[in-house]
Amino acid sequence: MFQALLKFTTLSFLLINPIASVACEADEMSRTDRGFIKKIVSGSNEIVAYYDANSLDETFKLDLLRPYFVICTESDYFRISDVEALTVAEAIAGNVGYVRTDQVFEWPTSEALSFSDMAFMSSRPEITAWDSISSLSDFMRSGDETTFPPSFRENIDATLKREKSSRPYPVLGSDLGMIRGTMKKRYYNVLLPTAIRPADSVIMRPEDMAKVADALTSATIVIAFDATASMGSFALEVSNAISGALETLPKVFREKIHIGFVFYRDVEDQEKFLQVPPISLNDASLVLSQMSQTMSGGGDDAEPVLDAVYAAANLYQWPTNSGKRLILAVLNVDAKTTTVGLDPDGNIPAGLDSVAVARSLFEANIPIMAVQAGPEKGPNLDIVLQTLADQTNGKYLKWGSGLTEEQVALAVTNMLTDRTADEIKSGEVAIASAFDLNGFSAIPLEVLDGEKMNRLREAGIDFNIKMGDGGILVQEGYILENTDLLISQVEVSKETLMNLINLYSVLSVTGVDGTSLLETASVAIAAIAGESFNPDDTLKEIVQKQLGIQFPSDLLSFNLSFLDALTPTERLQFSRRIQDAATGLNQYLEANLEAFDSKPKVWMPLSAFP
Repeated sequence: MFQALLKFTTLSFLLINPIASVACEADEMSRTDRGFIKKIVSGSNEIVAYYDANSLDETFKLDLLRPYFVICTESDYFRISDVEALTVAEAIAGNVGYVRTDQVFEWPTSEALSFSDMAFMSSRPEITAWDSISSLSDFMRSGDETTFPPSFRENIDATLKREKSSRPYPVLGSDLGMIRGTMKKRYYNVLLPTAIRPADSVIMRPEDMAKVADALTSATIVIAFDATASMGSFALEVSNAISGALETLPKVFREKIHIGFVFYRDVEDQEKFLQVPPISLNDASLVLSQMSQTMSGGGDDAEPVLDAVYAAANLYQWPTNSGKRLILAVLNVDAKTTTVGLDPDGNIPAGLDSVAVARSLFEANIPIMAVQAGPEKGPNLDIVLQTLADQTNGKYLKWGSGLTEEQVALAVTNMLTDRTADEIKSGEVAIASAFDLNGFSAIPLEVLDGEKMNRLREAGIDFNIKMGDGGILVQEGYILENTDLLISQVEVSKETLMNLINLYSVLSVTGVDGTSLLETASVAIAAIAGESFNPDDTLKEIVQKQLGIQFPSDLLSFNLSFLDALTPTERLQFSRRIQDAATGLNQYLEANLEAFDSKPKVWMPLSAFP
């Protein structure tokens, strides 16, 4: 990855591309095909702008992820300014210089992804991105990060040190795509800082390496097991399957995996919960065998599995050296769709649905492995268990046609041992990468991730991150919409917003004839896009081309001729929607008037646009 991006370093620029005789002049700033001022982003934090193409005199170094504006283009060079202006005369009042076109990225929108408050919490998954839409889709369909790994992983520690409002990730484009072929989800093509460099590493005391090895090469599974009467025979089969796994698993894995239990029953049962602390695989097999003889109660087909999973995640006494944490949810027949507050001490809130429960586990990096523990299936079983698995990067094992309890129990055990074995192998790779750094132990940051580093913290291991030399590179990536971590924003001026409000206000007028409305709307559009806009384009296309804003809705997805063709009833319905849009934008302007009056442009949430 780093070799592929070396073209963005100043050194390669000097060695491979000797300065040629280049000069470009213009009166107006360079614009994109869509009509707004062309801007670029540096390909690393080491890119330098030169006074002109005939000298090596540096004028300034480009800041990471900051937009610079193109005055003109000549051959392989952009002449840029750090001032956004309509005319060159205004732009050259700022820092001006020449950069090669292959050392920068063009930023063709006014959008960027900015960090949410949750992004500055340490107990969350790192932001990941893939290098193409196809690789992102392959991962989302399979959930297999080993076969379809991300090309970018955020360094959470670096994120925590930056200001929330500084340098949002530029959005090159976005679209809605089918995920798993069943649902639409927005994805963004963005520019991301590759903060992991070959020399970046985590350093710690040598005497802590034993604890580091325990944290990175062990796993704890808590099984939330339906303990009602109908589950006895399946519990026995799982016990036998675990016992069989002891004979096939390598000894090193057997010693590194521990299993705990949260046995649960129905709301009306007297004993609702029984917790068993983490124990060895052999002891876990014995516990399940004994419990299979005492399972009782039930009577209600829908079981409170969400309460059990919540308890396993939040109330269970996980040891500090638990390593990789996983939860297995075992359920028969059907599931209650929300938590019911099963805990008699009131520690489980009632009314949480499967998405809410899964969200807390996702944030804690705990995947859910779920299993249908019987051939019968109620109406809510699949949706609850599938949601838990999907939302936490886990897996849902359904009871296939013609299978026996023995076969399903074996499949469950294989699913767990395969997942934990992969986690242990990944930790072993990290440990094997450790090296001595001036008397301290160091592990390259590229073999760790946010979840592994969080394990080190929970194990009480003190460490620091040493950033290597060579600069931070920028790369393109495709990232799924996640408003908990990244919020889409648009940089707009007060004039732009007022022009949009005016456009919506004009379109909302119903009491004038079609010809007059068409003329008035044309004037309002011209204020945004200029007189030369294409009337065959939809209003949405016209505005997006000029402003670089991709509106969330299709409210403006029509051309001007559409207005005159509306019946009075259709125009009234359309008018109400447009008027609501104008009111919403105007309210946002009034609520943020101080910011709009004091700054040339303001970062505005995309969700505030119609």
